[in-house]
Amino acid sequence: MANVTIRNLPEGTFRRLKERAKRNRRSIAQEAAWLLDAALSEAVTPGEAWAEVQRVREMIQSRYGTFSDSTDDIRTDRER
Repeated sequence: MANVTIRNLPEGTFRRLKERAKRNRRSIAQEAAWLLDAALSEAVTPGEAWAEVQRVREMIQSRYGTFSDSTDDIRTDRER
């Protein structure tokens, strides 16, 4: 297993990491490794990201209906 050293970590970040590690009953190093692994495991392709955007748009539309298109209003405002 590889080792990583993080220097000059902001104090607030370290404090939050320490608190989170305590809540999860892990060492600070274990918590940092877990967070890095989780963050890197969630990497998505652009296609997956756009599919998620579309899913959220559909959810909003089903909940609130459609919104008017503001493109013309923005163009008019920019031309002033």
